[in-house]
Amino acid sequence: MLPLHISLQKKKIVIAGGGSIALRRLKTVLSEGADITLVSPVAEPEIRQMAENRQIKWLSRKIEKEDYLDAFLIIAATDDAAVNKEIAQNASPSQLVNCASDAELGNVYMPKIVKRGHVTVSVSTNGASPKHTKELAEKVDVLIDGDFVSEVDRLYQIRRNK
Repeated sequence: MLPLHISLQKKKIVIAGGGSIALRRLKTVLSEGADITLVSPVAEPEIRQMAENRQIKWLSRKIEKEDYLDAFLIIAATDDAAVNKEIAQNASPSQLVNCASDAELGNVYMPKIVKRGHVTVSVSTNGASPKHTKELAEKVDVLIDGDFVSEVDRLYQIRRNK
């Protein structure tokens, strides 16, 4: 896998599932300016609140193939591994797919992201161990001090104004 930072601005993202894993994935992409639709008959209270606040669109039903045919990124995060597998297998080769129940079925892993100003570090174990990914991200977070972030932000402004 090649780590890339991809703009999701105005891209269609479909998330299948409404539980805690779907919520974590949703939080990862929410601030990126994407058009997010979550499809699940049930949803965590925080997801419901996001839908009420119009941060996302929530379809309160089971996922259908038509829901994700034109999605840029599909996140299969239901509590049913067979449904997640079906979603991953039905996706077009040109679509990005993250499969929460079996990372190998998708073509995208969701890294842990450490972001401070213009410094962004993604940490991943390629789906092998979310626990270790989280631990490593916490260690990386401690390494990024305020002076470093300030310097990078200052350099960003200089480069931008050339």
